[in-house]
Amino acid sequence: MISEKIEKLRIAYIPLAKGTWLNERGYKTREQSIEELKKNPVVEIVTPDFIVTNDDEAYKTCEFFRNTHVDVMLVQFIGFAPGSIMAILATAIAAPIVLWSIPEAPMTGGRLEVNSFCGSNLNAFILSKLKRKYKYIFSSVECIAEKLAPVVRVLSVIKTLRRTKIGLVGSRVPGFYTSNFNELELRRILGVEVQYITLLELIHVADRITSEEIDKVLPRFTSIERDKVTDEEVFKSVRLYLSFRKLAEKYNLDAYAIKCWSEFGDIYGIGVCSCLSFLSTDGIICACEADINGAVNMIINNLLCSQVPFFCDFISYDEHENTGIVWHCGAASETLCKADCSGKLCKHGSIDGGNKKGVTYEFPLKSGPVTFCSFGEGNDGHRLLLTTGNAFDTQQIIKGNPLNIKFDCSVKDLVETIIYQGFAHHYVVIHNNNFDDLVDLCKWLDIEVVTVKDLPK
Repeated sequence: MISEKIEKLRIAYIPLAKGTWLNERGYKTREQSIEELKKNPVVEIVTPDFIVTNDDEAYKTCEFFRNTHVDVMLVQFIGFAPGSIMAILATAIAAPIVLWSIPEAPMTGGRLEVNSFCGSNLNAFILSKLKRKYKYIFSSVECIAEKLAPVVRVLSVIKTLRRTKIGLVGSRVPGFYTSNFNELELRRILGVEVQYITLLELIHVADRITSEEIDKVLPRFTSIERDKVTDEEVFKSVRLYLSFRKLAEKYNLDAYAIKCWSEFGDIYGIGVCSCLSFLSTDGIICACEADINGAVNMIINNLLCSQVPFFCDFISYDEHENTGIVWHCGAASETLCKADCSGKLCKHGSIDGGNKKGVTYEFPLKSGPVTFCSFGEGNDGHRLLLTTGNAFDTQQIIKGNPLNIKFDCSVKDLVETIIYQGFAHHYVVIHNNNFDDLVDLCKWLDIEVVTVKDLPK
């Protein structure tokens, strides 16, 4: 699963200062900076044993990193540094770049002592002309861990995505062109691999699950209140759940996008919603209706905040209240269940006209701040629709998993953006404010961001 593939972010810490701007304070700043950076348990610091002060030392630094892979280059301006050094580093080291300015020393009428921000200003200009991606941070040495944390979080997600593998079970569901995806383009920009799995293989494995294997997990299903769901449907769900688990292990999968209808209901006799719910709780993220882009969106949001995301449709809105209802059939992780509420295993609300075949896991979702987003392809590559809101107490107003959201933007503007810019009808809701992190991630990856965040008028 995806949590097992998260590695430390390897940071190349490179302090710069032109020789005439380097003094004893600068050497102490370097030592203190390394000490502070190494306190972060999710990063590994790699650094040359000197401050880079000229072009020769810049080439020496490039040689130092020639056979050492790094995920990000953190360039600290201990003093002013000319642009030639940065041009050498940026040309030779392909990693994303973070420019770090430190506060100026007290000004008492004498010579400017550090001139760090001016150095960042000059070198940011150079990086922009070289068309290199970079981020700027202004921070004291003592506060660098806090200021660097969002960058570390986002770049760690990008690093993990390049080791991510999603199982596509079946094909897209009938008529859902919104679940189509560009496999090689997705591989190019994110590194995500797709493993194709047939429904035949899934059922083949499910039919060979032993009674001993079933007995081990059956209490997880039978401990949940049921509404007209039969024992046979529960046993079939357990078999499918274990089959998904076995195939995830076989193919080293982190997530699934599953063709959840119509064959499961027509041929196997049940829906797979409850299986998807349990898998997502286990850490194997699941998107319905074979939506690979939806699965990618879920993985990204999960990696950013360790919360289980909700894959859903946007089904209703109220312009006067500035609210919208998101919902899906009953595949939400039980970790998203509203407080003081327990879920039920139920008959599916849609299969064969509804209330005929199981098994969904139904409950309204919990309240709290949320991010609402949709990832997919636009006319010029991939893009992300993004806004935020606050989910509030929702009753079981419809079968499945409903959630009512009061948006931070005008819901009318949101709807018009969705409709007139042609966004797909699947969304991801995450119970966290991931707005800034998602914007930064898209900037690093050249993904268009369509934000809707203005408050209603």
